[in-house]
Amino acid sequence: MGGRGAPLLDVARLAALGLALLLAACGPQIGNLERGEEGRVVRTYNGDTLELASGMRVFLAEIDAPQGEAPYAAQAQGELESLALHRDVLLAYGGTRRWVGRPREGEEQPREAAIAHVFVKSEGGRWFWLQHELVSRGAAYVRPRHDNHARAADLLEIETRARAAERGLWGRREYRPMNVRAASAAALAADINCLRGAAPYRVIEGRVREARSFERRAALTMEGTPADAPPFSLVVFGEGFRTWDGPQFNSLTGARVRVRGPLGVYRGEPQLCLDHSSQLEVLAD
Repeated sequence: MGGRGAPLLDVARLAALGLALLLAACGPQIGNLERGEEGRVVRTYNGDTLELASGMRVFLAEIDAPQGEAPYAAQAQGELESLALHRDVLLAYGGTRRWVGRPREGEEQPREAAIAHVFVKSEGGRWFWLQHELVSRGAAYVRPRHDNHARAADLLEIETRARAAERGLWGRREYRPMNVRAASAAALAADINCLRGAAPYRVIEGRVREARSFERRAALTMEGTPADAPPFSLVVFGEGFRTWDGPQFNSLTGARVRVRGPLGVYRGEPQLCLDHSSQLEVLAD
């Protein structure tokens, strides 16, 4: 019986090997994203930026990580290095593909970077989605934009699990969702327009006291600020308002929500700017 079983076992092994080779040949599963450039990572910046051997700098689409002297910034960069440094990657696009910045002093050409989802080839030959790994470890948080939100729903689910488990940055008090009173104080302390790049980006949970929609903008005034303090609002305008595909603004009065966005001040009133509907989640009471 053993003599007859051996060839069958060999066939099964060959079939399994063939399937493995076929899967490896398929490469990364990028879904509906558009395939982009390939390269090898030679450097990381902060916890959300790569540089390829070609010289191309890559911003990781739809996520951000703590930077500079911020709490958990060093750990976030360490996670990125451990996952991607000196490995082959494939870029894939689901929105705006390039960021172009003003040239620095002494430079003639504007600065440019790709904005991409990144798929990494591991030492074992398997491909994984870098944004998924970073968010699931709590090394980055989700930051969708009106022109880059193809995977926001998936990433928000992953972030929710990481936050519930207090992984990575979510284990630190500084990154836990703020209430409205704390968010208002942080916005006033920053004293900056929410459209500025330096505006602090925060996750907030609270209840909408009054939602109003106008011809070109919407404002959701939140409960929770002291009576003698200026009201705190969630605001949507510009391209974010024109392309809004979330809940009707007027239907949100009384809703408990979780929102994420940059904090700022406009005409003395604290606010959080929404750029895309994926930044607002309606929570169950």
